[in-house]
Amino acid sequence: MSIQAVSAKNLAHPTAVSGDAAPGQLNVAIIGAGLVGLATAAMLRKEGHRITIFESSSFHAEIGAGIFLPPNGVAVLKNILPEVNWENMHTVDFRTASLLFHAQKCFRRMLIQSLQMVTFHHTGAHLQTDDVSEAWSLYPQGWFLIHRVDLHKEIMRVALDSDAMTLPPAAIRLGTPITAVNFDSARPSVTTANGEEFKFDLILGTDGIKSTVRKCMVGTEYDPPATHFGFYRWMIDLNKNPELSWIRDDRSAPGPTSIFNSENFIGLFAYPIRGGNLINISAAHRDKRDQDSVDWNAETDMDTLKEAFATFSDKFKGLVAVAEKPRTWQLRKLPILPTWIKGNVALLGDAAHAMFPTYGQGFAVGLEDAATIATLFSRGTKSSEVPSRLKIFQDIRKPRGERVSQMSTDDMKAPDDESFWIKPELLGYDPVAVAKAASSRI
Repeated sequence: MSIQAVSAKNLAHPTAVSGDAAPGQLNVAIIGAGLVGLATAAMLRKEGHRITIFESSSFHAEIGAGIFLPPNGVAVLKNILPEVNWENMHTVDFRTASLLFHAQKCFRRMLIQSLQMVTFHHTGAHLQTDDVSEAWSLYPQGWFLIHRVDLHKEIMRVALDSDAMTLPPAAIRLGTPITAVNFDSARPSVTTANGEEFKFDLILGTDGIKSTVRKCMVGTEYDPPATHFGFYRWMIDLNKNPELSWIRDDRSAPGPTSIFNSENFIGLFAYPIRGGNLINISAAHRDKRDQDSVDWNAETDMDTLKEAFATFSDKFKGLVAVAEKPRTWQLRKLPILPTWIKGNVALLGDAAHAMFPTYGQGFAVGLEDAATIATLFSRGTKSSEVPSRLKIFQDIRKPRGERVSQMSTDDMKAPDDESFWIKPELLGYDPVAVAKAASSRI
């Protein structure tokens, strides 16, 4: 099933977007069909609500790169959405890890990108490999490396496919950007680029770091500022480049590999996805461009990429030479927002708390947001209860999101700590239990 086929079917029935919901239902708009938006839709589908997703793009091509899913995020999916088929996502276990001790502290945490890795010096010398079995014993739900596209397609299936569960699927409108939000607390609405206006009981902004819903809610002064750091990104298909299979196979168990040179402030991170057949490459570096004048995820020419790795050994230059359509992704994060809610509208995921990738927690914290919403807005919630339940959502989630975001900044310059990433505060958090405890006081 393609997302375009689902969209065409939904557009054939436009009444699915507007009108009153059935008794016990809320009519919910989700702005943005990224990972958090689709996960929120799938969870609210299980509660029997009527859901319409508005997505500005058309998803005609595969999007994104690799993603690291830590135990708190895995637990949300496994506990709330057992319909998710993990085999469909071709996950790779994260089993081995290490730290590079001689890297400059000021950027070591950013380079590690929350993934403890098999580590090499850029000249080719192997430094250290560590086992992360301790983490698996503490968090047996698992740690996984996944192609973002595979993850997106599977969560999309659970949210939109009529065969995924017995309850009606969410509707989706692709190629439908939102230009305005009316925050009327009784009946908020969204206006699309073609001038259509739709009213809902609840509107959820899951439209990412460049969120239109956020701009309408708090203004552009809270847009994420340039940081002058970036990541080169590309993929390596080992079926096409078997000579590079050492990056996956020269180890006792699967996991990421780091190769970096502190002298010119560049680090290359590689980890297997899609069953180990693809290698995701992410290379941290100083971004000398005017970041406000270029695209946040721009194409990168091969000469620029090769020059960046000119001091690396020939063995590692081979990983660069085969790059196809490399891109430069800017590293940005949101400042603290004055609010995540207004009327019957709320922000979730990167729209509310886009953070640095130090702990690999961005999507996982977004899943916590989605789980909290689904718990607070369970089946039978009345439209008159939306404002009070959104207040609880903000009381729970805003401190949590801000805390993890601040940790992602602080630990770029934290003292050496080999197990800094195994934090129960992060990985043992249960958003459903927290939400149920809060809602019991209503």
